[in-house]
Amino acid sequence: MKEEMTMLRKCKWLVGLMTVALMLPMPVLADETSGSLDVGVSSVGITDDGSKVNEYVKANKDDGLSMSNNVELESYSETNSVELEATSGGVDDQSAELQVDLGRIVRLDVDYSSLEHQLDHDQINYLDAAIDRGFNSSTTAAQLPGVPQATGVPAFILVDPDGSTDTLGTTGAAYWGAGASSVLAAFANGSGNGDEYVIQTGGATLAGEDLEPEKAFSIERKELETGMEVALPFAPGVTLDVGYRYETREGIEQAISMSKCSGCHVTGSSKEVDEQTRDIKAGLTGKFGLLTLRYELTDREFTNNADSATNVYDPVIKPAQTFDNATFDNRMSYDYNDGELPFDVTPESEKQTHLVKARLDLPKGTSVIGSYINSEVESSKTAEPGIFDVNTDKLTTTLDAYGLKATTRLTDDIRINAKVRATEVEGDNYDVTFYPLTAPGSPAAGITFTTPATTEYTSAMEAEATRDELEGDLDMIWRLSPKTTMRLGYGYDVVDRENEELGETTTNTFTAKMNTRAVKDLAIRFGYEFQDIDNPYHNPEAANVPVTDTRLQQIGTTGVYGYIVAGNSDLYGTSYYDARTDDLSNQPEMVHEAKFNATWSPSARFAATLNFRMRMEENDLESSTWEQTTMVPTLSGWYGASENLSLTAAYNYFDQRSETAFCQGFYDG
Repeated sequence: MKEEMTMLRKCKWLVGLMTVALMLPMPVLADETSGSLDVGVSSVGITDDGSKVNEYVKANKDDGLSMSNNVELESYSETNSVELEATSGGVDDQSAELQVDLGRIVRLDVDYSSLEHQLDHDQINYLDAAIDRGFNSSTTAAQLPGVPQATGVPAFILVDPDGSTDTLGTTGAAYWGAGASSVLAAFANGSGNGDEYVIQTGGATLAGEDLEPEKAFSIERKELETGMEVALPFAPGVTLDVGYRYETREGIEQAISMSKCSGCHVTGSSKEVDEQTRDIKAGLTGKFGLLTLRYELTDREFTNNADSATNVYDPVIKPAQTFDNATFDNRMSYDYNDGELPFDVTPESEKQTHLVKARLDLPKGTSVIGSYINSEVESSKTAEPGIFDVNTDKLTTTLDAYGLKATTRLTDDIRINAKVRATEVEGDNYDVTFYPLTAPGSPAAGITFTTPATTEYTSAMEAEATRDELEGDLDMIWRLSPKTTMRLGYGYDVVDRENEELGETTTNTFTAKMNTRAVKDLAIRFGYEFQDIDNPYHNPEAANVPVTDTRLQQIGTTGVYGYIVAGNSDLYGTSYYDARTDDLSNQPEMVHEAKFNATWSPSARFAATLNFRMRMEENDLESSTWEQTTMVPTLSGWYGASENLSLTAAYNYFDQRSETAFCQGFYDG
């Protein structure tokens, strides 16, 4: 961390020194020098959640005043020019840009920006599909003393570290599930020696819990980007360019994890962000008559200096059964006893990209552009000792992309654009070895999914990123009149994934747009897009197991009745999951989107704009439907009172409604 901060500090000093060095000869190089200084004050007042109305902080993040300054400096001669602009809207809203042109031989660009992004906070208060059964014994509805009533997290487990010193009826450490009514009753009546405690374990099906409900999440992003072009005097038409980019992201964002088997217990916590991205780029561009050639090499390094988010997972129990139920222990790799475990880990990576591009300009406005991109990303992977091992510490993903684009005029009023792109992505396959939990004193100790019994299980994992993709677009721009233009387009995209379970996705896109200024002082743009998506990216066979036994049976001695879905054996979990039949997806199969924009400008000092966007998405899978409708109307006005004073007012409304119809029987455990 210290090293990276020092590096960024050096970069700022470098920009400062470059600026000073370039400013010193300005009176000599320039025939004309001018500048301006704007000083102002910004006031911010926010009610409720600032991330909704002040997502990208432009002045203050909270209520208050801040200075708003802008400095511009320009210097020109017949062959040289220097332009400098710096803006400050607050502590975390700053930008600066420097452009230098020396005799059209050397061009230098330096950009710096700083901006804070306030992130959304998911309260996770919409997942309470649970049954309140953990706080109550099977014989009484009385709540256990000292245990908070959390409607979102009803299930629990009672831990007795040393049962031999109290009257809960056991020796050594003991763990009690919701079905142990006699022990729970004794605990509720004050038995024990005071070292007992309760762990919440989620609901019988699904429950959400925000562990940091008052936390504010935000990321401060800073970026320094420099680029220089040099026209090589010994090679006419050839330009060498080099560039450097350094970006930092620091702050806190939300991290979400989930415990399983006692119920799906979804929890939200915070995660530190301290990331650096460094790009170095070099390229050559050559113009040879009608032909232009370009080669570019980019090297990227991404480092992550932040500690990973951690979570203490719920104990692996089956509600209404004792804690050491071996049928469950042998199917999970970790639980509460493993303590804090990392999750939501962002791996460090290195990336190198080669780009080759050629452009041929032909008569009658015709041009053909061809390109090839080769990219390789190497990311680091780490195991979690005792829980899982990976047979490699690095994974490599390669991309090869081939593109061709052509444009031409059929007539003076009709232009045709066409492009095609073929992409091949290949990722490393790898092996993961899991070490399941066991109940040492039970008959199922050491039993896993395999036979004969073993203490580990190795799975060959296919890279889900491996795929082939073909994209094609064709559109026509037709000038119907001097003030009206229409655009029609069609797009085709097919993604063939190597992992058979993920399948192939085909998308057909149709678009129609029109721009017109047929009415004086009124500019209108409107468009419509339709997408038909076959087999959107989904979770295959993720839900619904056919009922194999239609007899209504009592679950143990609880008095609760239900249907046995897939039998009750040591392999119940695997037989249950393998029997699922229905796909799930949060991606649409059909999309309709309409856009409208009208700007009225009756004078040079006044303009009013109405904008409206509507998007309708839906999918209709075998056993579920999903619909989402989004409407965004916006009205804005601008008035230029004088050359130095202008007023802008705007109103934006966002309405999004989703509906899901899905029937899913819950799985107890």
